[in-house]
This record gives sequence, C-alpha cells and structure tokens, in this order.
Amino acid sequence: MRMQFWKDTVDQIYAGNPPQQPIALALAEALKTCNMSAMWMKRIITERSSNLDDHQFMTIKDMETYSENTQSSLLYLQLESLGVKDVNADHAISHIGKMIGISTFLRSLPFHVSQKRLVLPAEITAKYDIVQENVYRGEIDGVEDAVYDVATAAYDQLLTARSLLPQVPPEAFPALLAAVPHIKYLENLEKSNFNVFDVKLQKKDWKLPLIMWKSFKSKTI
Repeated sequence: MRMQFWKDTVDQIYAGNPPQQPIALALAEALKTCNMSAMWMKRIITERSSNLDDHQFMTIKDMETYSENTQSSLLYLQLESLGVKDVNADHAISHIGKMIGISTFLRSLPFHVSQKRLVLPAEITAKYDIVQENVYRGEIDGVEDAVYDVATAAYDQLLTARSLLPQVPPEAFPALLAAVPHIKYLENLEKSNFNVFDVKLQKKDWKLPLIMWKSFKSKTI
C-alpha cells in the first residue's frame, strides 16, 4: 500500500500536480531547476516493493542487482541533478551504487540479526555452514569468513569504479562522494577482522567531514 502511494505520488509530481506532502512538494520544487527522470524513482520503488520483508538474497549477484536498482538509481538521479550526461560517469556510478548497497547490508547485519533476519546471501552461508538459528542465538562461527567474501565483492565494485575515475568529468564528482562513508566503513571492517558485531563499527567518525572534503579536493575516492 505504501509503495503504491509513492508510485502515485511520482506520477502526480510529473503531471504538475504534487500532493500536499513535504517530500512531494520539495521534489516538485527541485524539478523546476533541474531535470530528473521519473524512471529512476520508479525503479527504486519497484525494487524496494519486491524486498519489503528484507528476505535473504540467494547470491551475491542478487544483492548487487538490488543495490544497482536502488542505490545506483539514486546516484543516477544525482548525476541528472548536476546536469551530467556521461557514459563513464554512469558506469562508475553503477559500481559505486553496488558497493554502497553491499556495505549497507553488512553494516545493518547486527540489526537484522536482532530482528531474526539474515541478509547474507544463501550461497555464502551455505559455503561456511552457517545456520540462521545459531546466529540468532549468538553463535557466529563462520560469519566473519562469510562477511569477508561479501566485503570482497564490495571492494571489487569499488576498484572498478576507481579505474574509471580518470574518464569521469569533474562535474560528476559530488555524486561520487556518496561512496566515501562506505569506503571508510569497509576499511574499518577490515581492521576489525570482518567482525560486523564489533561495537566500534557502529560509532560515528567525527573526521568523516574532513575526509570527504579532502576527497572532493583531490577528486579521488
């Protein structure tokens, strides 16, 4: 029901008749000064509709597809708002969105486990003989190895995006900055030996604004 509301809201916004709802009004106002495609918004809504129960993905590829349809779509909208139309920027954004999506699932794993959900792909939990009910009881043998495999997939997406940066126009870089907090999380996860339950990983990094500023100035991620 709530997803249908957002689909109808997007249609009304692009028809020039936004509902009297704060997000709808803000988006309608933004469309007066920049072009953003309804396609990307509907893609996010459709993908989220298929995963409202946060069910377990079967493969890492499934996790990447979900991330492409949600996180990458949001970044495509940011590129459009910046007025950037460039195939290399699109390609880089696709990989960054997948990295962001995967790292978000890893970061949220302790919460999902507390809600009796395991979002690690089934192919990975099977590989390490991880039993969901055991994880819910706090028995996490094999989880660090599973997290390592999933984090490696995120790193692979990041490395591909970085290889494309020399071909990405500077005007696109504000959208690429979304990657920085997730890169720092992956780096900290590695320092914690891929123990997603390490409480230090849930703490805010007061240096993050400075790190993002340096990234913007150097045009690197």
